[in-house]
Amino acid sequence: MTDANPYQTPQSNLQEPQAVQYNVNPNWDIGDVFREAWQLTSGYKATIWGALLIYIGISIAVSLPFEFIGKDSPIMILISQIVIGLVTYPLYAGITMLGIKRSVGAATNAFMVFDYYAKVIPIFLLYFLMIILILIGFVLLIIPGIYLAVAYSMAIPLLVEKNMGIWEALETSRKTINKCWFRMFGLYVVIMVLIILALLPLGIGLIWAVPLVNVVMGVVYRNLFSVGQNV
Repeated sequence: MTDANPYQTPQSNLQEPQAVQYNVNPNWDIGDVFREAWQLTSGYKATIWGALLIYIGISIAVSLPFEFIGKDSPIMILISQIVIGLVTYPLYAGITMLGIKRSVGAATNAFMVFDYYAKVIPIFLLYFLMIILILIGFVLLIIPGIYLAVAYSMAIPLLVEKNMGIWEALETSRKTINKCWFRMFGLYVVIMVLIILALLPLGIGLIWAVPLVNVVMGVVYRNLFSVGQNV
């Protein structure tokens, strides 16, 4: 005689759907990246522009008081740059992460730019160290500065998305991009030309160009470092 309850609701054998994990694609193509990103900008423009307006508004609000407080004092200039950096760098990281989220089909909204203030200190220190290293490169021979500017371009999302340390994020970005450095450099040249062309008709083209560039960088990051939909 069985102890099973004949009136028990049947249990489904179906499993919960698993989040998609996007694998590394080191052979990504610039044209393919732009085509995919263009498709992903549909329905995304309001989100990224909302995030950018938040960033611009807060940047102005933080910067404005320092225009009237000791702007001729070197100490006040230093303090202002530190304060502005502490407030705005996490927002910039949030904008970068929006593009990455969009690249994997994760949910996005403009207010996600505030999600990374918990890492404000490492974000600020990474930016500071990265700028110092790039400036040293430019002072030496210009070419090392260009190399580092491209090679370190994925350090911020590595820090916030992969929870890496400051130096680990910088070196992981550099070593990974080093394998496709000229392709990345070519990508930035294409982006620069695109932005210039978008500015020509009274800047109207930026409505489409800015979201496109944001998602392009997200797709490239996804291809280089692998990202899941639970990002």
